[in-house]
Amino acid sequence: MSSKTPRIAIIGAGPAGLTLASLLTHNSIPYMLFDLRPPPTNASSTSPLVPSGSLDLHAESGLLALENCGLLDKLQALNRAGSEECIITDKTGEVKYSDDGQGGQRPEIARNDLTHLLLSSIPEQNVKWNHKLLLCDRSEGNGEAIEKGEDFDVVIGADGAWSRTRLLLTTEKPHFSTVSCITLTIPSISTTYPQLAAMIGNGSFYAPSDRKAVIAQRGSLDSARVYCMLSAPSESYLVASGLSSATILPSRLKKMLLENEGLFAHWGQGIKSLLAAGCDSGVEISANPLFMFPIGFSWQHVPGATVIGDAAHLMTPFAGEGVNCAMLDAFELSKGLVSAVKSGGAVEALDEQLEMFENVMWKRMRPVSEETWDNLQVIFAEDAPGGFVRVMESHGPPPEEEA
Repeated sequence: MSSKTPRIAIIGAGPAGLTLASLLTHNSIPYMLFDLRPPPTNASSTSPLVPSGSLDLHAESGLLALENCGLLDKLQALNRAGSEECIITDKTGEVKYSDDGQGGQRPEIARNDLTHLLLSSIPEQNVKWNHKLLLCDRSEGNGEAIEKGEDFDVVIGADGAWSRTRLLLTTEKPHFSTVSCITLTIPSISTTYPQLAAMIGNGSFYAPSDRKAVIAQRGSLDSARVYCMLSAPSESYLVASGLSSATILPSRLKKMLLENEGLFAHWGQGIKSLLAAGCDSGVEISANPLFMFPIGFSWQHVPGATVIGDAAHLMTPFAGEGVNCAMLDAFELSKGLVSAVKSGGAVEALDEQLEMFENVMWKRMRPVSEETWDNLQVIFAEDAPGGFVRVMESHGPPPEEEA
């Protein structure tokens, strides 16, 4: 049987798509990666020179993928974006739980540094920027991507929550999670607001109460990301309340957040100062409802196509597993693709690997989705932060306290 080099398309240059591209490159498997955005520059939102949130990479997923990309040494050379420290307070700012994170095995990396690291391992000619996926359809017997009129044997959608690739597999769309988020950024927090830097620590800070939560996370370039999480009756809440339109007028947003009786008027001064600093920073503010797929989401397999990352199992961020799961998707899928291509590249063999990957992914993602949903309910429960503290304590004492 003559061998054939299959044409593989990856749609989306987020963590899932970039990881898959890097893995295929490392194994000398040809592919083409498409992304809607222009080529990154030093001024791009994904540039390492721009503050970004941080990610903790897990040994069994994110770090495993990077190891198989041949990038662990480069990862070790990067500056850490923060630590594994965790602080939980009530709405007044009184600390209810604290773990300094020492001895943890999950290195923190800035999201933009991860993007830059993965891109550094991908040949420029394998990426087509400024390419919008207009339609994904199938011809007889093959997966086919209509991306500026190009055809492929295998199409892998890593194109996020509102994936167009996924439309080839299912018409089901993500649903509103019951939580909306306003994202603020404080650059150079250690020098501009040292008291706030001390309050939130070097890792993650949580203040859940009244079915709301202020979550802060140390990011790159001495920045802090502040997430104002609001339990909401519908996905239209931010627009209907005026919070969405206020993001372009930060002084108005600050007044609404700090003075509205239903928001943070009665919260502690430290937390209110954190919100005020985010509104005053001059950095663009975003406000979005959070969406998710139901636990156990799956689809009927379609030959020649699949999706990974958020396109396959969109979750809220309350278990910190999203990027790690996306990178593990890429690693597990790459193993099947490499095996099929090196065995001759028959379309049937490739599709068998796609279907096997999907079945493994669905089984793996169920407990992760359940944990994420459980954490959301605990964080926004009436007794918060009590339940959340109990969850953290159930993981055991910090390593230095163990006998």
